[in-house]
Formats: sequence, C-alpha cells, structure tokens
Amino acid sequence: MKPIIGVTPLYDEERKSIWLLPGYLELIEKNGGIPLILPLTTNKEVLESFLTSCDGFLFTGGQDIDPSFYGEKKRSVCGIPCRVRDEMEGYLMREVIAKDKPLLAICRGVQLLNALYGGTLYQDLPSERSSSVCHQMIPPYAKVQHEVQLIENSLLHRILDRTKLGVNSYHHQAIKEVGNGLEVTAVSTDGVIEGVSLKSAKFVLGVQWHPEFFDASTTENKALMAAFLSAC
Repeated sequence: MKPIIGVTPLYDEERKSIWLLPGYLELIEKNGGIPLILPLTTNKEVLESFLTSCDGFLFTGGQDIDPSFYGEKKRSVCGIPCRVRDEMEGYLMREVIAKDKPLLAICRGVQLLNALYGGTLYQDLPSERSSSVCHQMIPPYAKVQHEVQLIENSLLHRILDRTKLGVNSYHHQAIKEVGNGLEVTAVSTDGVIEGVSLKSAKFVLGVQWHPEFFDASTTENKALMAAFLSAC
C-alpha cells in the first residue's frame, strides 16, 4: 500500500484561491507515494480527518510567517502573512509531530517548524544579514545557486551520504535562532541555516531550498523521498 501524503496548499491573496506547484506532487507520486492536497481551513474537525487518514505530511513554501509566531513585531520588510494558513499549519504541524507521523518541511515549512519550537527568523536577510551569497535567485529555479554543508552524522547527511550539496535558493527569510530540540543539518557557505531535523521524532526534516523545482528523479530527490516515504 502506497503511503498517502497530505500536502499543504499555497494561497493566492489576489485571486483568493488555493493552488499548488506540480513539483511538490511529483516529488511524492514519482517516488512511490500518493499526494493529497489539503484544504485551507482552521476547522480542527476537518484537519483531524486528514491527520487520521494521511500517513505523512509535506509542508510547502509560500507566504512569510507572521512574526508574532516567534515573538516579534512585523517590520516593513516582512511580506503580508496569510493568517489562516499560519493558524492551520501551526495546529497541523503540532498534531503531526504529537502523533509521530513523518513530516517533510520545505522553505516556509522549515521556518514554521523552527518558530513552533521557540526559534526565531530573519524577517529579511538582505537588510538584517548582509552576505555575498544571493538567497533569492531569478528563474529558472532548477539550477544550483550555492552550496550547503551537510553536518556530519545529521539526518540529512545520513540520507544523502555526502558533506556538500548544491542547492537552488528562493527565500528572503531564514532561521535566525534555532528552536529547542532541533538539530541543524545543513548550513550555507555564508553561515545561514538551511536545514534542521527533530531528533526526538521518527522523521521530521526541514530544508530551506526547493527540491520540488528539480526533477523528482534526481539522485538527491530520490534519496530524500525514499527516506521520508519509508518512514510513513
């Protein structure tokens, strides 16, 4: 039986609609899972039905997280948050981890994971942490923008069996202070944290880059998804 993976939707504020990049779904489907796009809702009864029926969850990229999530006031450089999504994903992520279901978090997802565990975020890397590394590349996104160092013996290091990885990069926010209980798994050449895992969980891993923009069948994506789906 293939594992069913709940995927959090993206939200288009201008069109008032939910949507999803096909790459997220292809990562799951082409590597042996069944993707299921979740509704955008704060109805806990509805979310509980997916917590029961899904074997694992993928938290996607998207809007900036409201800084109140990590105890800060919103600065002008922070994007407009989607409060419904913040509330939905905050509740969902807590419950997924409480039920010890596998979780893969990408970009916004890894930032949310860090915030939920008491960590903080840079609201805007260019203005808060100057660097020679550009973390907000221009299209196409299926190419390497910079390298990250995989921390030896970390979950990501064990999955990919290497110490360096070329990644794409499309984010203006990032982990600042690491949340309690989270282990850093990847760091960019300028010191920005690019990956964390929750050691106490069966499988909780977050990455700052966007594997969904690369082909689902790359060696790296196959290894990442094999580890995630096999834990489901």
